[in-house]
Amino acid sequence: MTGKEINAIIDRILGGQVDAYGEIVRAYQDAIWRVIAFGLHDISTTEDLVQQVFVNAYFKLDTFKRDRDFGAWLRGIARNQLREEMRRRRRYTRRLATYRERQEARLADNSAFERHEDQLRAALDACRESLSPSAAEALEMRYTKALGFAEIAAALQRTVAATRQMMGRIRLSLRACIEERMARP
Repeated sequence: MTGKEINAIIDRILGGQVDAYGEIVRAYQDAIWRVIAFGLHDISTTEDLVQQVFVNAYFKLDTFKRDRDFGAWLRGIARNQLREEMRRRRRYTRRLATYRERQEARLADNSAFERHEDQLRAALDACRESLSPSAAEALEMRYTKALGFAEIAAALQRTVAATRQMMGRIRLSLRACIEERMARP
């Protein structure tokens, strides 16, 4: 498809002819499929991600710069979607490996595993005691009461973004504190 043809289709879509988006999907589906499938080698997830790429592109269609190559823009969205999926898979693999190690340790020596878990709990409790009152309150709301960031932000009179940042800092400080305590003999 030429740039003029794409721009005409985009104008129709932005003008309310949503069905015209099917022309874009048909024109670029194979190219997007190749980008995603190259990185995943998993048909089911590839199908889901290709669909998500087109959904994301649809909602960002008004940001497309008309003098650019639409295919390159769409492939960029696909690559970003693929990168996010790969990150998600790496996180999942790491969590699974940690779980597997813990289960193997538990099976190998249940008493040693329980001692280690007790040490972890004690370290966490001690580290939580060292938090500021507002940090402890935020932690309580998030992990004990299972409140969302918007609810926590409202309770603490902060923005949602500031609350997310604060929770990230709290988690990092707890991790560092626990690692330090666990490294002590």
